Amino acid sequence: MYETTVSVVKENSHLLDYVKSQMEPVLGEVDGICAENDDKFRNSFSLACADTYRFQIRRRLTDAVAQALTLGYKNMYVRSLLHIDRKNFYQNVLVNTICIFDADYDRTVISRLLDMDQSLSIDGYYNFRMDAVKRKWQEITKLISDNCYIMSDSRLIIEFLQYLLESSPSRVKTLSVSIDGDRFVLYDSDNKVLEPALSMAKESLCEEEAMLNILWLKPDKIKVYHSRPLNKSFCKMLNSLFEAEYIEIL
Repeated sequence: MYETTVSVVKENSHLLDYVKSQMEPVLGEVDGICAENDDKFRNSFSLACADTYRFQIRRRLTDAVAQALTLGYKNMYVRSLLHIDRKNFYQNVLVNTICIFDADYDRTVISRLLDMDQSLSIDGYYNFRMDAVKRKWQEITKLISDNCYIMSDSRLIIEFLQYLLESSPSRVKTLSVSIDGDRFVLYDSDNKVLEPALSMAKESLCEEEAMLNILWLKPDKIKVYHSRPLNKSFCKMLNSLFEAEYIEIL
């Protein structure tokens, strides 16, 4: 039987929540089992399945943990270096976008180093096994911190995001975003629901996550359906970068 445990310090339990959300459905498909344990300092998630499914489950677990490390800890690391104001919409979107736009390479590197045949501490791995990756993150962050005035000027943040857009491909031609309460749904031109990209920021507004996905997908046309008033910074940023149509749902 394949068995392993993933744990994280309690203050970063949102990363373990992501791992659980990725693993519970696939464990159900193979009649695997899982259990959670929370103590004063740490949260843990244990799983087990028949050896027949070892490779499949280990691969999915590796992907989930690598994603948590690549986006979750990278987001926290970059925020700590840039001293981000969590109430600043522009700064939050900038950091989230920086983290996701070059995440594929980081995730590949981290995945190769993970050994999910052993129990793993996510924060321990981050603290002691990721020096090379963290140096890369530091170099990227330094490009912004050396020009600290960027962080205090929403216009310059828009220009930086525009630069990222110009260097990335368009992933959909038409995008519809439905914002209802504190959640959003993405639809392509065929009204197919799209899987959203996640920033894995510890705290994030609905519109911040929606804006991240719009930037990532880079649509030619965009419609925003909303059942409540939208964040003013969201609308201002969207109008600066895209031609958007807003449709209020009553």
